[in-house]
Amino acid sequence: MARDSRFPFSLPELERLCGSALCAVAPDGTILEAGPRARTLLGGGAGRPFPGPLRDGSILDLPGTAPLRVFPLQAKGRDVFLAMIPPSQTEAAEAEMGRARAATTAAEAAKSVFLTNMSHELRTPMIGILGMTELTLATSLSRKQREYLEMVRHSAASLLEIINDILDSARITAGKLELAATAFALRETVESAVTVFAPLAEQKGLTLTAHIADGVPKIVMGDPIRLRQVLINLVGNAVKFTDKGHVEVDVSLDSGLPSHPDAPRLAFTVRDTGIGIPAGKLDAIFESFTQADPSPTRKYRGAGLGLSIFKELVTMMGGEIDVTSEEGKGSVFSFRVNLRPAGERTPAEAAGGDHGAAWENALPPLTILLAEDNPVNQMFIRELLEQSGHTVIAAHTGLRAVKVLEKSRVDAVLMDIQMPEMDGMEATRIIRSATDGRIDPEVPIIALTAHAHKGDRETFLRAGMDDYLPKPVGLPEISASIMRVLARKGRLPVAPPCDDPEILDFGWLLEKARGNAAFVLKLFTAFVEEKPGMIEAMRQAVTASDLEKLAFLAHSLKGASATMGAKHLSAMAKALDTAAREGNSELSAAALEGVETALEQVLEHMKAKMAQHAEPTPAA
Repeated sequence: MARDSRFPFSLPELERLCGSALCAVAPDGTILEAGPRARTLLGGGAGRPFPGPLRDGSILDLPGTAPLRVFPLQAKGRDVFLAMIPPSQTEAAEAEMGRARAATTAAEAAKSVFLTNMSHELRTPMIGILGMTELTLATSLSRKQREYLEMVRHSAASLLEIINDILDSARITAGKLELAATAFALRETVESAVTVFAPLAEQKGLTLTAHIADGVPKIVMGDPIRLRQVLINLVGNAVKFTDKGHVEVDVSLDSGLPSHPDAPRLAFTVRDTGIGIPAGKLDAIFESFTQADPSPTRKYRGAGLGLSIFKELVTMMGGEIDVTSEEGKGSVFSFRVNLRPAGERTPAEAAGGDHGAAWENALPPLTILLAEDNPVNQMFIRELLEQSGHTVIAAHTGLRAVKVLEKSRVDAVLMDIQMPEMDGMEATRIIRSATDGRIDPEVPIIALTAHAHKGDRETFLRAGMDDYLPKPVGLPEISASIMRVLARKGRLPVAPPCDDPEILDFGWLLEKARGNAAFVLKLFTAFVEEKPGMIEAMRQAVTASDLEKLAFLAHSLKGASATMGAKHLSAMAKALDTAAREGNSELSAAALEGVETALEQVLEHMKAKMAQHAEPTPAA
């Protein structure tokens, strides 16, 4: 059908617009032109007779179609009829389903964007609150101030946990959550999930234990973060709902089903002697936003999301869960998953170190560019790094980060993602594509972001970043990431020192000091200055056979060494203390030689740490 000023579209175009089959018919009933859909329905096109009467506004039924309408038109000065055949019910349903699918896809995309923004906007200030609270707790405080800040930290951590649960639940529902597949130490993951609740268990007078049976692989392949999340949920609930008695965690080979040799089936069980769950509530506790006690006066608070997420995560791991409980006597939660053995060492251990404080131990002083727009988070991360002896250059936009790199050489970049003026992704692309020599295009870049969404890591790595750390993070995680990237790129400024935790457990001591390396180094300085004089006093006591004084000095050194994380020296001092108290001069003299050797080793390690963390040379 030809176009004119009143009819500007061809029949194929009109069919695409209205979704109906169209054809132009002469008054005598001959088809003049048919659109593609009409040709299919009518079995042909121009020259064929139209199968039905043609009258203005007439409606007739054709086999396999909906009722047909006919409209008169003028085309090139002659009368024609436009026959419009709506799609059949099947076609209409398919079209409606297509529109629904498109709408669902659009809604999911909008939801994904919303979750990303929610993750950033809610988690960023909470991470800032937690970070600044940790820094303040590392300072000198009165007992009442410390008590208040511990309450702030606990409340902020609880709120962050609820935020994370809501986001996890939404991601699982939308199919946006994926599990990692990395090698990890199973015992460490289990113990880290249990020890989190040791202080609370001790405060409530509970016995909290964890046991891993013989035969369970040491290193397995899986997602350690999600496995730890499940265990933390179960252990946390057990401690929360238990006022007396015990909480036990057991890991064993599942005896219920034969294990596959390549992927043994492991059973994780958490038992408690708590309040238990009413029989009528057992089937409902894994449903979202459901609690055993929903009353407004309930004793135990929570959003009712933890167990539903835990069930989904276990299912994603290819496992299943069971719960048995008796009200007033306790509960037993158990789940089983397949975890493939992965040798005897994690990749980090194979590379010569472990994660956490051990990585921090190995890092020399570095110059680090921190691109972070949130002032609280910037202050927190900067303080952590500077306390560990690093020089930090801060930039609050991606553009400023690029400009810093044009003027200064840095060892690593911590790059936030959402920043004003230029985001971290664009800044990374500019850095990686630099060819004028002003910017080092291979500088290590680590995404440090409050984003917590499916595919983030892959997106950041594709953009040119070397690693990805979701907030909140502490010094051990940051140090471990920097160490990994520097080692991978062959950019370690100096070989990492060989540490022996039996001689000096710097990581343990740093953890006790809440990451305050400067404070630890002050302790080392005092120890290095004082203890050689104590050894001289011990020698004089041995010469004068003053075993009482020798025992006093040895006892003092034993306690000071234990406080410093010098396990071997503390053990040697204890042996000297015992020998002196027993009045054995010969054994005391021999034990003193062991103390002197052990002290020499400790002092060497302390001096090495003090030199390693000395004031670094500022960036150019």
